[in-house]
Amino acid sequence: MPVASPISRDLAINGGGLAVVGVAGAVATAVLIDGGPARAIIPFIIVALVFGLAQVVVSGGWLQKAVADAPAAPPDLRVEPDAATLRRAGLPVLIAALLIVITLFAWVQFAALLAGVAFAAGMTDLRARAWVTRRERQDDVTVLRAPAPLPFSTARRTIWVRPGRDAA
Repeated sequence: MPVASPISRDLAINGGGLAVVGVAGAVATAVLIDGGPARAIIPFIIVALVFGLAQVVVSGGWLQKAVADAPAAPPDLRVEPDAATLRRAGLPVLIAALLIVITLFAWVQFAALLAGVAFAAGMTDLRARAWVTRRERQDDVTVLRAPAPLPFSTARRTIWVRPGRDAA
């Protein structure tokens, strides 16, 4: 029996968590870095903008195409419990937070760059969630996605649609 979770829930957990971790990492770096907070904030902003733009350009609509081409969910599709989704989708957030904390003590300048990457990835997921939510409302469907075995394999997983919003 296949298992899936509402993609909007995955994107909210992962995107929101990464955005918060990115901002927290930038603030922590700004406090700890020698030479003033600008030495952390400027690289954070540059990396967040460049990485965020790159994700928007490179990811270019694969999610829109995948949702448009998604088959109907199989009748025996089981929806993953909220707690399991939180653990699975929250793992990349935890990993990013740990990497930023480690770099705060090992190489503080690099922490600002990692924070920028985390923030950009989070905002990209939140942007995708907004699109999915609009599509669900517009078409009166719930978009479901198969869980991934690896924490950072977010793209190219099986996507299904189920009639009715919140039909998960």
